Amino acid sequence: MIQPAIRPTAEDDDATVVADVIRGDRAAFEALYHRHHLTLYRTALAMTRDRGVAEELLQEAFLRAYRHIGRVVLTPGASLRPWLHRIIINLSYDWLARRNPSAGAFDGMVQRLAARASASPERQAEQREIERAVDDAIADLPLKQRVVVILFYLHDMDLEAISNTLNVPPGTVKSRLFYGRARLRQRLTADSALAELSHAPRTA
Repeated sequence: MIQPAIRPTAEDDDATVVADVIRGDRAAFEALYHRHHLTLYRTALAMTRDRGVAEELLQEAFLRAYRHIGRVVLTPGASLRPWLHRIIINLSYDWLARRNPSAGAFDGMVQRLAARASASPERQAEQREIERAVDDAIADLPLKQRVVVILFYLHDMDLEAISNTLNVPPGTVKSRLFYGRARLRQRLTADSALAELSHAPRTA
């Protein structure tokens, strides 16, 4: 007699849930989707700058994950997210190579810089100017630097996690982050008006 599937709980780690998926439990795969889809969507959106495309890539990423999840070997307590991130990043790379659009919006970093300006009505125009400038600066980064900057700032991933996600040495990640930040700093400080805005004191 076939036993009913047991829906994974929030306490189940990814290794447990992946094992359930491999045994044919579709509810387990649904649990993985709900656990990780938002993070992957934000990465795709940051890279493609298109909500519709990001949604399509997200769906394709999980279709590929479902087809190939039997290859995954996770130790207890390990996360599936680096593997999923590699899929969404590769799909985004492929899309960018075909379309060559501008790089993605970078909400997390934009918000950090914009927060330096007051949120009062008098400063709204200044905030929008900062947001546009940061968005443009991210768009101009070389793709490999852009991805590392997105993962570091948007997802608060450390160098080791980025290294595992991209399957490159930590030194390579550190170098890309260093040069990416240097380019951003140079681009953003080149505009003296913007530099003045981004360092403006908060007002009551």
